[in-house]
Amino acid sequence: MALVNDEPNRLAIDVLDPGPGETVLELGFGPGWSLRTIAARTRGARVYGVDQSARMLEQATRMNEVAVSRGRMVLVQGPFSPLPWIDEMFDKVLLVNVVYFFDSDSRDISEVYRVLRSGGRLVVYVTSRETMEKWPFASPETHRTFDARDLANLLENAGFRRSHITITHPELALGVKGIIAVAEKSDRAYGVTKQRKIGQGAL
Repeated sequence: MALVNDEPNRLAIDVLDPGPGETVLELGFGPGWSLRTIAARTRGARVYGVDQSARMLEQATRMNEVAVSRGRMVLVQGPFSPLPWIDEMFDKVLLVNVVYFFDSDSRDISEVYRVLRSGGRLVVYVTSRETMEKWPFASPETHRTFDARDLANLLENAGFRRSHITITHPELALGVKGIIAVAEKSDRAYGVTKQRKIGQGAL
């Protein structure tokens, strides 16, 4: 799975564009490759992660041993709802190949919205339903699949404004069709983002 996730992780991190001093969260961090990349790119950043698997926590902690020991990275095992952090704590949030496993009642994605600060950025990568339907291990019983409109609806239901959501359609190796959603959280006081506004992409 680490090999399968390598290209989506690189694409999503480039779009996330973590910066110096920011506080970044990843849900479903797996063996910890993205966490390590984010920490390496961002001087003075604080990187957090949560994964439901004890095995993934062990692997990610080992991969990022120095950052964890120095307090630059905090990793926990647990559910995605509720998240163990205060409102509007994070500048940026990364979700790569994880929303397939989010609950159908939008509690998980609503928690992501809650902990993202006003003006903050969320980046979500999924492999498209068109591709996943060809994979025998990605059945409807185990994976919630998405097309672009489904993904935009998931984010809008959590509280993101449709005008602050951009959807792109990268094509990966072996003909895999991906979807990347970028959402910025509106400033509560003014109804606009503090950072540059991202226009709505084609759905």
